[in-house]
Amino acid sequence: MPKIRVFEGPLCCNTGVCGTDVDQKLVDFTADVHWATSRGADVVRANLAQDPVAFTENPLVLQFVQTVGVEGLPLVTLDDHTVITGRFPTRDELAKFAGLAPAATLKLAVAEVASCCGGQDASEGSTGGCCGQ
Repeated sequence: MPKIRVFEGPLCCNTGVCGTDVDQKLVDFTADVHWATSRGADVVRANLAQDPVAFTENPLVLQFVQTVGVEGLPLVTLDDHTVITGRFPTRDELAKFAGLAPAATLKLAVAEVASCCGGQDASEGSTGGCCGQ
């Protein structure tokens, strides 16, 4: 399984989704990471305030921060290679990096099943085929 590591700037907590003025990008990214990890992806987040050791123990990340500065974060690595800097990956990018089916494909499959079943859950009374038909 590919290793996806996300090194973020300093946040108030592990996800940055706390307090009264929450950044929507962090909310979306937290949901995307949950989506990917629930499907088996190996995604680990580290933020400078909560886990500074992760930054100092990784030569690639340490050199990036020393060269570019904290302003260049987040830094996203895939198997210890830089793949994104300065922004969070999208759900589809996480899926691609992890070798998962793209989120859009999954949404389409769910929509197709719902359409086939007249909006009913495909598992209800299913004996095979589309909704047991």
